[in-house]
Amino acid sequence: IHTPDVHHELKKEDMDFLDQAHFIDMEITAFDDLKLKGKLLPASEDSNKVIILVHGYHSTNFRDWAYFLRFYHELGYHILLPNARAHGDSEGDYAGFGWLDRLDILEWIHEVQKYFAFKPLQIVLHGLSMGGAAVLMASGEDLSQDVKCIISDCSYTNIIDEFRNILKNKKIPSNLLVPNAETMSKRVLGYDIKDADATKQVAKSHTPTLFIHGDQDDFVPTYMVYELYKACNAPKDLLVVEGANHADSYMVNQPLYESTVKNFLNKYV
Repeated sequence: IHTPDVHHELKKEDMDFLDQAHFIDMEITAFDDLKLKGKLLPASEDSNKVIILVHGYHSTNFRDWAYFLRFYHELGYHILLPNARAHGDSEGDYAGFGWLDRLDILEWIHEVQKYFAFKPLQIVLHGLSMGGAAVLMASGEDLSQDVKCIISDCSYTNIIDEFRNILKNKKIPSNLLVPNAETMSKRVLGYDIKDADATKQVAKSHTPTLFIHGDQDDFVPTYMVYELYKACNAPKDLLVVEGANHADSYMVNQPLYESTVKNFLNKYV
């Protein structure tokens, strides 16, 4: 893996780390027969800790997560980097917007368990933007006992509220478009986007969850993280990063982000 197409310039130490890292190709077959691809970076030490990093909309595994790999590697994690359906080298014509991706995450968890011969693991899910919504939506499912905790960065509450926010930002009336989108989703995507609600899913969750958001996020407005945090019935923590726009919390305050994540992981892993 050489320099990925990233949002921000990588530090030299991260570039050097990527240049010497050896990734293993992985693949799953999703519930609807799509072939989904991923990369596994094994830990450099004997470890039962695995982190699954779930990227955002119109992005890829390395584009969102290149900055984090050295951090998690130094914490002794095996790192799985899936490409979501219809992203990167994974098959699919339509994004899952977190709802279909939650089922793909369950399949990736099983694939990791199989790869490590079903020995007891300590699995962490960490998602960004749409990936953040995906891991929260997965939290409401019957997760394996191996999944110890979840980190969700700048997730939306549900697809419809996020769709309305995007239209509002573009000054487009949503009163006609949203009902049409609901109708189309059933026919084209095979599910009702009204069902794709992270708030309802976290209310069913038993998995400790860290919620992260930037206080200057207007793409996924900051109020959404407070709604998600309030709805979550599992053990939970919240970090709102001052001065951070959408998906930029790590860049704006990396020391705070890393210390918060480390403290959270130390409680549950």
